[in-house]
Amino acid sequence: MSSERGRTSYTTGDVARACNVTKRTVIKWIDGGKLKGYRIPGSRHRRVSAESLREFLRKYKIPSYEGIVRRRILIVDDDRDLLELLSDALRGNYDVEVAATALEAASRLPVFQPDIVLLDIRLPDVSGLEVCRHFQPYKAERRVPILTMSAYGSEISPADIDRSGADAFVPKPFKLSELKERIASMVG
Repeated sequence: MSSERGRTSYTTGDVARACNVTKRTVIKWIDGGKLKGYRIPGSRHRRVSAESLREFLRKYKIPSYEGIVRRRILIVDDDRDLLELLSDALRGNYDVEVAATALEAASRLPVFQPDIVLLDIRLPDVSGLEVCRHFQPYKAERRVPILTMSAYGSEISPADIDRSGADAFVPKPFKLSELKERIASMVG
């Protein structure tokens, strides 16, 4: 099974190949509640979300689950050069989606379903701290950490960051190696 960028669900055949079992076994897992899946309306076909598959593979210690279902990062920043730099640096290990405004980020969030959000505090349309507050229901439902960043760190109080619901803050400029380590520690 290949890791396709932006993929949010898998067929029973995909899951069977990943687990080295038959499709019928996967169907039994879904019908028996062992693997969270759903039936396509008006069809007998079933699908499994990327998140459910990742949890299942981890729970049952099926090797190389990270190679099957990659973690997803949504990067929100209005600096196009930084977006390109971060995308290129992180794409080797993660599926990456970018947004330059709060509105773009809000529209990508439910479709892309990131595992972590890297959020600039200074956006052109809305404060990143306000965006973070609006993302709280998604964050709570999916246990998604939000890592905020800013070149204006001295102007932002740690209390404001905490009140926004962000999990951590990174001042710009940062070393890519340190940022990669921080992201890896937050998404497991």
